[in-house]
Amino acid sequence: MSKLLVSDYDQTFYLNDEDIENNKIYVNKFIDLGNLFVIATGRSYLDFHNKLNIYKFNYNYAILNHGATIIDKNNKVLFNICISNEIIPQIQDDLNLNESINHFCCSGIDSRVTFEHKDLTKINVRYSSKEYALNKAKFINSKYEDYIKAYYVNTNSIEIISNKTNKAEAIYWLIKFCNNVNKANTYAIGDSYSDMEMIREFNGYCMEDSVLELKSIAIKECTSVSNLIREILNG
Repeated sequence: MSKLLVSDYDQTFYLNDEDIENNKIYVNKFIDLGNLFVIATGRSYLDFHNKLNIYKFNYNYAILNHGATIIDKNNKVLFNICISNEIIPQIQDDLNLNESINHFCCSGIDSRVTFEHKDLTKINVRYSSKEYALNKAKFINSKYEDYIKAYYVNTNSIEIISNKTNKAEAIYWLIKFCNNVNKANTYAIGDSYSDMEMIREFNGYCMEDSVLELKSIAIKECTSVSNLIREILNG
């Protein structure tokens, strides 16, 4: 049975240029031994590929938009869950976009579309302060909990996806899709709020600078993805 390692990208797989180069070496070793490596990120298709083009790292699958979209390494979309079109106008009003710094939406691999676009997979809104963004995420989650999930992300932003998915649900889908992996041999590592579900559901680790809520449920704190891979392979 193969092992499956799922890593968040920002502040996890990528900390700095030196760290990612070391991570790339160990990811290649991990895959060469017949295991699967997956990036699970809040980034859109465009933003993910911008980083991929710069750092040229190896991976088997990528979970994008916090779990709303899954692609293989040939860029084929395997899985995509949209926010209900019916509630988009209401959410748009409640986001108070006139008070935001900027915003954009995603729809599958279309990474910069407007609210008028159908079948949105993610909404990103940046505000002027962390406190305002956190309060807005709390309000959106309370009002629309039957439809969507809002996460606070860095740079005072919130990102919204359908509540029918998250990174953990995307991993469960991949386990069934791949056939040669199971939950017991699945590992996850991250640092932020949108990693909570996958850290809780699988063999979950966190980075040293993770949010406190993630540290409270992780098996262990790690300094790098490469160190975690060494631990998994030697375990």
